[in-house]
Amino acid sequence: MTKVFRNTSIFIVIIIIGAQWGFHKNYLSQFPHFIDKSLVIHTHGALWMSWLVLLAVQPILIQSGRIRLHRQIGNLGYVIGPLLIIFLFLAGRGSYWDFMANTTERIALKFMVLDIRGLFSFTLFWALAMYFRKNPATHMRYMIATGILAIGPGFGRALVNSFHWKFDTVFKALDLVNIAIVGFLLAVDVYKGRNYRPFMVVLVCFIIAAVLWQFRYSEAWATFARAYARLFY
Repeated sequence: MTKVFRNTSIFIVIIIIGAQWGFHKNYLSQFPHFIDKSLVIHTHGALWMSWLVLLAVQPILIQSGRIRLHRQIGNLGYVIGPLLIIFLFLAGRGSYWDFMANTTERIALKFMVLDIRGLFSFTLFWALAMYFRKNPATHMRYMIATGILAIGPGFGRALVNSFHWKFDTVFKALDLVNIAIVGFLLAVDVYKGRNYRPFMVVLVCFIIAAVLWQFRYSEAWATFARAYARLFY
């Protein structure tokens, strides 16, 4: 079990490194004179980083036997989680209006896929993690799932900025990576006779998210996205 906690922390640290790499060119490199970055963007980024650091630290505390401190720090999840959900929504709304002002409605509706699926996936995984907080194994799996959600934004931008991959191709590839990671974790749970339901739920969510990205130009998505924007944006 010690190996599981160590590997979880290492995995999250890699995601944090990917986030720093991906956001360096268009965000971190601008410090302290940020260009056209709103308070929502700053807060959104700070909350995501705080969440990832929390995910990296908590397994280490368990591994070292500092259970009481783990629980005390874990209470931050009740604060950071809801705030992150709120700012995921606000960042998505801001992105929509930026696209509407500078590009076309078609592009704005297309990128709403990323914002909406990220918002709803994080909300679901966070809610399930908090609901099963007294079941450490299940709680941990849903917390890991919230971290996996950060792979796309970080490594996606890194591939675009550093290797000049096309944005659409990047997210298609990273969707497959996420599905592969969760599929592997699910297979391990099944093989070892553990509770496989958490990663099954996560896998279904990632598959739905990947399908939505493939249908981002469809009339069905455009109809839904327009209605969503009129109602919430």
